[in-house]
Amino acid sequence: MERLVRELTLEDFPEVIRIERETFDEPWPPAAFDGMFNHPNFGVQLGNQLIGFILYNKVLDEAVITNFAVLKDHRGKGHGEYLLEQSMKTLRDRGCSRFYLEVRQSNQVAISLYHKYGYQSLGIRKGYYNAPTEDAVVMGAFFTSTSKEDDDDL
Repeated sequence: MERLVRELTLEDFPEVIRIERETFDEPWPPAAFDGMFNHPNFGVQLGNQLIGFILYNKVLDEAVITNFAVLKDHRGKGHGEYLLEQSMKTLRDRGCSRFYLEVRQSNQVAISLYHKYGYQSLGIRKGYYNAPTEDAVVMGAFFTSTSKEDDDDL
């Protein structure tokens, strides 16, 4: 089945909400997604099914990952990694050179993935997450060039 990363549209909103609810024990309420289409956001699709998304807040040359989810049945198959890689390449082509995120300190799988794509730990946000309460690792990735020739640096 063909895997595709594409920019999300307003028509994807119900699927994004469904994936959010199926993925997280404490999902964001639909109102938390207000304004998401004012920023570049991406989904990974298998065939005709959206199986994951990554949401960014982009300002000038900075992009912050605000939410990232892949359906549980599709994890561990490289879909999330492909989504991260392709979305970062697209944003780098659009002039982003700095990327940031927060991740649960216990989520070593995600932390390892982010390290693979150039993210480094910048600090800790104490008690950032609820259910259960947990610290967040703040991570950032910084690139000196946004040209297509440098995409191999990812």
